[in-house]
Amino acid sequence: MELLDGIEPVGEMVSLIGAREFGAGFYRIANDLIGIDHCTVFMCANDNPRTVVAEANCQKTAERVRSLAEIYIREAYVHDPVWGTFDGAPRSDCSTFLLSPTELADEGYRREFYDKPNIKHELALTTIINGDRIYAGFYRENGRPDFSSRSVELLKYCGRTIMQVLHKHAEISLLTGAVQTEPKPVSQKALLERVRTAIIADNCQLTAREAEICASIVLGYTVLGISMNLGISVNTVATHRKRAYAKLRVCSQNELFARYFSVVESNLAALQHN
Repeated sequence: MELLDGIEPVGEMVSLIGAREFGAGFYRIANDLIGIDHCTVFMCANDNPRTVVAEANCQKTAERVRSLAEIYIREAYVHDPVWGTFDGAPRSDCSTFLLSPTELADEGYRREFYDKPNIKHELALTTIINGDRIYAGFYRENGRPDFSSRSVELLKYCGRTIMQVLHKHAEISLLTGAVQTEPKPVSQKALLERVRTAIIADNCQLTAREAEICASIVLGYTVLGISMNLGISVNTVATHRKRAYAKLRVCSQNELFARYFSVVESNLAALQHN
């Protein structure tokens, strides 16, 4: 494909800005451009990441990609090596990255976001527009060749325009309600502390770590997410959870949630008025 062949598809992206079918259209166009199996787009404004696009080659896979995207923006994005490049990136640049899962040092992160979804290769675009971080990831599954240098060249050629399209769509979607957003990182941290304090007050036999893990579970964090957030192994999280459950005399996450649901609900209401 010649570089000039990218102009018409990018123009089609522009025509979809603000539409509810933008995600599906963006995937289709990106697939025509460089050949992909999955794609995700995240935007972060005021340290609040949210999903703009999460699509794949079939409905079942797309649902899995959306589920992973939710985990990613809630608890795992800080462990993404590409996301970390934003801190030192020039504001005017649109950077392109090729990433193989074998290059990732974090085994838990690699297993959750690459091995389980069968991802072999990622081609990513990152930039900052009006202070907002934009990160678009394009993925190929095992069984397909890696992205070629031609694909990289094409995205470099069209990248800045593509990112402007994504940013504008994200802005319009916020106004129209096409993309739902919540202040997750800030409010989630404050809520976690309030729930942890309430759990300790309810049962003083719990250690601070056990209460913190229980609060994380109540708020929907996965074992992998807890281990990443606290910097401890998955096995250590499981051990603390087992001890806490015994002290609280609960047998499952559902029982724990039922016990402290009112705490979460009341503190959410308080946070919304702060």
